[in-house]
Amino acid sequence: MRNVKSTARRKNSEAIDAVSRALSQHLHRRGWIERFRAALGMSITDLAAKAGLDRSVVSRAEQREKDGNITIKQIDKIAEAMGGKLVYAIIPKEGRVEDLVMEQARKKASRVVRRTRAHMALEAQSEGLQSQEDAIEELASEMAREMARGFWR
Repeated sequence: MRNVKSTARRKNSEAIDAVSRALSQHLHRRGWIERFRAALGMSITDLAAKAGLDRSVVSRAEQREKDGNITIKQIDKIAEAMGGKLVYAIIPKEGRVEDLVMEQARKKASRVVRRTRAHMALEAQSEGLQSQEDAIEELASEMAREMARGFWR
């Protein structure tokens, strides 16, 4: 069962990372409605007519998209009117999905290693241990691979 879960997680990560790479170079302040409309050479008036909306509604929709105050349903309706379709994605702010997993694993591993080393130091058992950074990295890799229950807490 673990193998099926890790394969599914890997495939999902690869898909998200591919979309992230493709989109990251095209993200900027201009909204997708305005960008697609401009690529078509379509005016706001033409789009409004095709969508069965008032020109001011389309203009406000473009602004609301830039402000982050538009619904998926609204974008979908306007995209449809332009002969497009809405594609929705959640991608990492930076890097890859695996980077987010490792960041979480390092946080958890750091707490475990620091707590363990503090106890060992109290008992004078810290001699000969690998470096704290190496111990954290090794434990983090194992935690990321295992993804035990409570990993994201």
